[in-house]
Amino acid sequence: MKKADQFIVHADRAKVYSVFMDPMKLGRCFPGCKEVKQLSPTKYETLVEVKVQFVPIKIQGVGELKETIENKKIVVEMKGKPVSLAGSFTNRLTANLKTIEQDKTLVEYEMDFEMTGKLAKVGEVLMKGSSNKQSEEFMKNVQELFAHT
Repeated sequence: MKKADQFIVHADRAKVYSVFMDPMKLGRCFPGCKEVKQLSPTKYETLVEVKVQFVPIKIQGVGELKETIENKKIVVEMKGKPVSLAGSFTNRLTANLKTIEQDKTLVEYEMDFEMTGKLAKVGEVLMKGSSNKQSEEFMKNVQELFAHT
């Protein structure tokens, strides 16, 4: 399942890039993110709890920074599995940052989310219904993060 969108952050591109490079800060912006642990400069571990169409799902994952162009582009790949369902997932996030004007950055992102096993059977139908809501919440959380700095 692929999803692409964009949003504007009221901060300069270098500040936005620094937050996207910091899993501890960015993790707080993802809906349901309960825990983030830095494993290395390019790897981190997460625990996410989400309700997808009234079904609670707890997910453990490991993210890895795959590619970066300073202040312009970030590619992160997350792999993991739900705690109580059989299956696994991979999510590749590509974010491109563009300066619109001073202290205004356009974030264009694309996610490519794949699921296997029982998670895929249950999850794909449920995820389609809630992915827009979760994307909107993520965008709002990133924007609010900069509103308070």
